[in-house]
Amino acid sequence: MNKKQYVYYLTGFMDGESCFCIALKNQKSAKVRWVLDPIFHVTQNAINKKILYDLQKMFNCGVVIKKYGQLNTMQFVVQSRNEIIEKIIPFFKKYQLITKKKDFEIFAEVVEALNQHKHKDFNEFKKLLKKVFTMNGGGKQRRYKLKDVLESLGSSETIRQTQSKKL
Repeated sequence: MNKKQYVYYLTGFMDGESCFCIALKNQKSAKVRWVLDPIFHVTQNAINKKILYDLQKMFNCGVVIKKYGQLNTMQFVVQSRNEIIEKIIPFFKKYQLITKKKDFEIFAEVVEALNQHKHKDFNEFKKLLKKVFTMNGGGKQRRYKLKDVLESLGSSETIRQTQSKKL
């Protein structure tokens, strides 16, 4: 298999074995108490870890690690927003996915908005948050429910408005 064919093979492989995720982290020091943290990862049994190292080499970024809590599972993980913007997103815009196409499109849109600091606007943050909850099966495996996060944002906005009036 030549290099070009292998890139197409890896793209198809990632269409089945990757995840475009925007982690939602409850962070008290954040302006609205929540942080959107983009992560791209590919998971594979440790027996086949060579392919994860091939991905790391191809993208020239990320790390290959053992998946927490799963002894025989490894992951290729890219968490750097710059690497996601400079390497992951352009790759998948060029080599388009089939099964993960919609998740990738939302992922790319949210990461690009984060990079443009749109999330610093309260209403834009809520829009991004709602998009994030449409990814990966509608957020069914998320720790937090959208309704609860939006309710907590309401209280964050009230606190922020009260503080700005005092100034």
